Amino acid sequence: MSEFENKEAMELSMDEMKDIAGGFKKPAEKEGFILYQVKKGDNLNRIAIAHHCTVKEMLKWNPQITDKNLIVVGQYLYIRA
Repeated sequence: MSEFENKEAMELSMDEMKDIAGGFKKPAEKEGFILYQVKKGDNLNRIAIAHHCTVKEMLKWNPQITDKNLIVVGQYLYIRA
């Protein structure tokens, strides 16, 4: 059985989620950007549509996102103002 077929391997601990999300710490403000905190039910596509940008742009502005399909509630994202 592969790692991804094993249900336990797909479950992330709270510490692992914090690592992915940067520890949920509010990052420094950047000129020309707003900070958006991910909410339950969000995904990059929904956030991009709501802020009139593209997922590709959001990935460029947020290099900490290594998997466009994995964002975590509480994580902060930079969005062009």
